Amino acid sequence: MKDEAGEGYTVISRLRSRKSLPSLSPDYAWHPRLDEDIAALSEERLADGRPDGLMSSQAWKAALHLWNDSLAAAHELVEHLETPSGAALHGIMHRREGDFDNAKYWFHQAGDHPAFHGLQSRAASFLREQNIPSGPLKETFDKMVMQGNWNPYLFISAIAIQESRYGEEETRSLLEHIQQLELEALIRFLEGRIGLNSLN
Repeated sequence: MKDEAGEGYTVISRLRSRKSLPSLSPDYAWHPRLDEDIAALSEERLADGRPDGLMSSQAWKAALHLWNDSLAAAHELVEHLETPSGAALHGIMHRREGDFDNAKYWFHQAGDHPAFHGLQSRAASFLREQNIPSGPLKETFDKMVMQGNWNPYLFISAIAIQESRYGEEETRSLLEHIQQLELEALIRFLEGRIGLNSLN
């Protein structure tokens, strides 16, 4: 397990070194070699005999592929992963493909995921510190600040507005930051299931 954890930390360190946040709708992987490194991580060794370790390690690897903008590789891992985490990651993958209806379906399957509980406060705190430009997304960002619980459907709507060319580059940056908070919330949750701690 120690070797596998070390390799995983190395992958995350390289992902954190990105100069820009992952795109809302990537056309290709950020670093193709990282896909190979992520794929090489042993799910069995990461699971280390924990009750849901195998499924959590598979979902964790899918999250790393999403961080690397590698949607196809993430999809291969979550396609048949029938867990709330698998469904949430499946939703993110389809949202980033621009398949918003399919994304909503998978977020519905994920339900009230525990990773979303802390995500709402992080996203709201971030948005309160921003000077949000007026425009079609201002009202949506205001709703995101005021909502009591994370609403993945509202976030999908915000990205759909942005990607339909109504948003500005400023709002794209805000959405990319929130998308990263979302992904890191899921990674933290999954690392708690497999005994890793790369983001703290």
